Amino acid sequence: MTVLGMRFWRWPSSLRGQLVLCLLPLHLLTTAVLGWAFALNYGETVSHFMDGQMVALAQSNAARSCASLADAPPPLQPDQVHEGGDFVVQVWCKQDPARRFSAMPAADVPLQSTPGWHRVAAAGADWRVYTAPETGGEVRVQVLHSGGFRLLEVGGRSIFASLVGLLLLPVSLAVLALVVGRASRRLEHSARQLARRDEHSAAPADLSVPREMAPLVQAFEALLERLRSALVSQRRFVQDAAHELRTPLTALSLQLENLRPHMTNAATEFAQLQQGMRRAEHLVGQMLSLSRQEAARATGPAAALDLRAVLRESVGQAMAAADRRGIEIGVVDHIDGPLLLDAVEGDLRSLFDNLVDNALRHTPAGGEVELRLAAGEGGARWVDIIDSGPGLPEAMRERVFDRFFRMPDAPAGGSGLGLAIARQAGLRHGLRIELLGRDDARSGLMARVHLP
Repeated sequence: MTVLGMRFWRWPSSLRGQLVLCLLPLHLLTTAVLGWAFALNYGETVSHFMDGQMVALAQSNAARSCASLADAPPPLQPDQVHEGGDFVVQVWCKQDPARRFSAMPAADVPLQSTPGWHRVAAAGADWRVYTAPETGGEVRVQVLHSGGFRLLEVGGRSIFASLVGLLLLPVSLAVLALVVGRASRRLEHSARQLARRDEHSAAPADLSVPREMAPLVQAFEALLERLRSALVSQRRFVQDAAHELRTPLTALSLQLENLRPHMTNAATEFAQLQQGMRRAEHLVGQMLSLSRQEAARATGPAAALDLRAVLRESVGQAMAAADRRGIEIGVVDHIDGPLLLDAVEGDLRSLFDNLVDNALRHTPAGGEVELRLAAGEGGARWVDIIDSGPGLPEAMRERVFDRFFRMPDAPAGGSGLGLAIARQAGLRHGLRIELLGRDDARSGLMARVHLP
């Protein structure tokens, strides 16, 4: 239901809410039906009992004489009759009807013309009337009983009986919350276990889920197994393709070098062809590296590595390319003490090699690339790889981590896989990579690797 386009009621999405929404009306309806059934049964019981009392009272007064009418007890008060349920006895003398006795004079109900049961409204109240049949005695007897008292008696007891059912409602809701809450906690625990799984994880043996949820978990396990098989097949294909391509590419490179003396008249085209071959070889190498990283969580056993030594090796490897283009590259260390990381050396080198290569690729000739180790508040530590290139728009800083994505104005020679490989290697070791603008207002990009 909507009002002015605003939806103010909807079916609850949680299992607990749905159960409450379904069971609450059912519980209330059951309580109402039980109260109504109790009212009918108890009302009939009360009527039989009260009517029997009225008949017995009429029979006991039928033997009275007209003279005894003068000895009248004190009259009954209205609250004794309408709230206490006392019976009102009326007696008439046959020879002199003016001589009469009434236990409650205010209840002016005349003698009914026919014996038996009657329902009479008099003196502002509803009465249940029993007129005794005429006998050979001196008097006629009639007994009254308040209909309001019967209604209050039956209604009050029925409401009380219904209250017992209503009091069970919070108990039922508490039990429902306990049972559903326990099942929900088990599901949440199993969900956390499943969320930590990937294609390399074995199926957990202690998944505790309700029997009704077991088919869903089994279907998920089957889906994950099919996904694992598909990923293994995909990685095997990429590895095989990369391996198979390396041999013909190497042969083509050799043949291309053999053609160099014969290409003096087409030096520009020859250089473009060589650049394309180098890019193809680089792409095949990156694809092979990425497939190897995805094939397992690590390419070797983890060990405590000196991060400073890894950075020096990455800088040393990049030094030749930096010298060819006149780019200054170096490491600035602002962290005191040892800097050890539990990691796989190949993965850590792959991370920083690709980040340094990316910085060099986007830094113009004569620029600079700086690797800076720094620390902040709360024990935070990071490594910044800072270049002096054109920088990167903020909207594209997450997009460039996608595989094979390259900016339209990116320098030639890249494969679009370097940053994807770096992020993949970092995630396996708890290293988060963030791309930022330079903190000195100069043009360039700063790749920050947050250390654990």
